[in-house]
Formats: sequence, C-alpha cells, structure tokens
Amino acid sequence: MRPDSILVIGYGNDLRGDDAAGRCAAARVAAWELPAVRVLSLHQLTPELADPLVAASRAIFLDAHLASDNAAVRVRRVHPALTATRLAHAGDPQGLLQLTRTAFGRSPETWWITIPAADFTFGAPLSALTARGITDALTAIRPLLEPRRPAPDAVAERECNAPQPGPRHHSDPRREAS
Repeated sequence: MRPDSILVIGYGNDLRGDDAAGRCAAARVAAWELPAVRVLSLHQLTPELADPLVAASRAIFLDAHLASDNAAVRVRRVHPALTATRLAHAGDPQGLLQLTRTAFGRSPETWWITIPAADFTFGAPLSALTARGITDALTAIRPLLEPRRPAPDAVAERECNAPQPGPRHHSDPRREAS
C-alpha cells in the first residue's frame, strides 16, 4: 500500500441478517474502485490485519451495532487500546490498533463507522433499518476516503478533545538585541 493509502475493513457475519452490514457497505465502497483505497470484507477481525493496517495512512472499520428503530449510523475516531488485549480470532478495532502499534511502532488514523442493526437471525435478509443505515454509512465514509486531505471531523475532534495551548508569545529578535 502507498503511504497515502486508505484501508477499509468491513466485517460481520453475512449469514446472520443485519450482522452483514459492514461487509455490505464494504462491497459498495469496493465497487467505487477508488485509487489508493483498499477494501477488505471479512467475517471477523484477526491479528493478521496488523500488517495491512501499518501500511495505511488511514483505516476505516465498518460494522453493525445493535440498535433501536430510530438509531443512526455512528462515526467515531478510535485510538489504540490503552492496555494490551488478547486478540485471538476476534476483536475490536482498538485492540487491533494496539497490536499494530506494539508490533510495528505505529498505527494509522482510524475511524469506526457502525451501522444500526436489529435482526441477527440466521439466514435473515437485511432489515429496512440496516439497509437505510448502509446508505447513511456510505454518505459518511465519502469524505474519509480523501487521502490527501485531513478527515473532515479530525480537526474539530482535536479542537474539542485536546487541551488548548495558551497564547503564544513570539519575541522579536530585533527588540531583544536593543
């Protein structure tokens, strides 16, 4: 992957109704055939994903979340877990990012988009709630797929969550010399 590349990982069980939401959204992103965007559709997150993650400048995870009828797509920035997690055959993005950082010394800027889901019945089709959620997730992911621009909410999130430095006072060397 190129240094400005983006990795999209859609995951879930496509045999269990709405749990396939992440994979369905990933398939639609793959159909866009965007340059510098690599899309993976997986049953679950595994440690082997650390290798493609470290090669990406930005990663976007797509998954389902159990929700009520009026739930919305959730878009949030995620960071490596603070403590090492045991990641065997399944895990979450934070644990996978921690593994990536531990193994390779870095992890990419990462976003987690979750799609509302209601029906996880074996063999069930996607519910109307989840079908609408996939469409909303695709709208949310578009600006995150711009490799050369900061993610649209990254600056705002940093401004809201990071401690703000005090005013900077720059001295004028000409004044100091007098």
